[in-house]
Amino acid sequence: MSQKQYDLVVFGATGYTGKLVCKYLLSHPEKRSWAVAGRSASRLSSLKSDLGLPSSVGVIEAETSKYASLTAMTAQAKVLINIVGPYRPFKASEVVRACVETGTHYVDLSGETGFNKDIIDEFHLAAQAKGVTVSSSVGFDSLPFDLTTYLAAQKVKQLTGGKSDVKLAECAYDLPESLSAGTLASAIAMASEKEQMFSVRGDWLSPIAKPDALSFNTVRWFPQRQRWGAQNTFSIHNTRMVNRTWGLLEHHHSPQSYGKAFLYKEGTIVPFKLAGILLSYMNAISIWFLMNFALVRSLAAKSMPANSGPSEKSLVNNRMKVETVATANDGTKAICRMKAKGHAGYLLTARMIVETALTIIDDKGRKQNPFEKAGVQGGVLTPALVGAERLAERLVEFSQFEITTEKFDENEVKKTK
Repeated sequence: MSQKQYDLVVFGATGYTGKLVCKYLLSHPEKRSWAVAGRSASRLSSLKSDLGLPSSVGVIEAETSKYASLTAMTAQAKVLINIVGPYRPFKASEVVRACVETGTHYVDLSGETGFNKDIIDEFHLAAQAKGVTVSSSVGFDSLPFDLTTYLAAQKVKQLTGGKSDVKLAECAYDLPESLSAGTLASAIAMASEKEQMFSVRGDWLSPIAKPDALSFNTVRWFPQRQRWGAQNTFSIHNTRMVNRTWGLLEHHHSPQSYGKAFLYKEGTIVPFKLAGILLSYMNAISIWFLMNFALVRSLAAKSMPANSGPSEKSLVNNRMKVETVATANDGTKAICRMKAKGHAGYLLTARMIVETALTIIDDKGRKQNPFEKAGVQGGVLTPALVGAERLAERLVEFSQFEITTEKFDENEVKKTK
């Protein structure tokens, strides 16, 4: 991979989120070598002109229906950032195939459990054999939840001297405002496999079964916020991703494993309990209609123009706040807090996917491989498993995130409320 022409290639650069990724890379202090890629070279050239990208940024024409163009693209990159979604309909598995074939790492923003499962089944072992890392769902779906859970779990294990397993992680957060057309298209695309959007099969992506990992629960009390939180659309895929991290750590007998009885619960903070109950049911009913009625999907698809998204004001004025408390069997608790200014689903997601990509190709001496004792490297991994501590460091250093972990005392939180 050291002989690749570019550190990064951004596939789908002309879309809404793709442009945010390009703007972030343009301002990145590390000044990595990179290229933009997509179906139309002329549109990519116009993008370079519009954003004022330097001549060193390459232009690569590629499309998923032409496999030779995909391998020609991936062969030039150390890591490919794929933002061409929805991922199943746009044949992203072919992009992953090309990456594995050419020894190129891969990241995307999939919130589609079915697609994630496809690439696990087809490419996990092949990627491992080549030392290639394939990491899906590295934006707001599902990096903050997976990463804060991992860091909180490791802190509580440290506090107990490794003598007590982690039995529970509880994640509380605020939902970002507004969606882009791409997010809506991904939800619509999952109608072909409706269970993707239902509160079932929390172990769908895990190599180890955990039958009771996900169920429909309207609200839950979150001690770190002293508020009620509601289950929502994001909860379904997030839970499956966190459980893949848990399952892989258990499967490889990693020193960082959480423990066999581990459970993950999350919720978006609401003003009061009844509001949470109503939000949960409204979400569930909306999903049911979207999954079961073609007319509803058609109307939803027409409700937002292609490549649309939040306003500039919404992009910069939103805030992300994710707090996960991990509880050990002996009652010890630790909390990981992640905060940042900006729209979590877009501005911050652009930063998250870039920093995940750069973590993967970062110096191995600067990150921890939780599977080192098992002699395993690469495969289809979650955001937390590409080098969690280094990823957190990069988000703080380059993306203006605040990430802290410490012992959690609920009584101290109560005093400040």
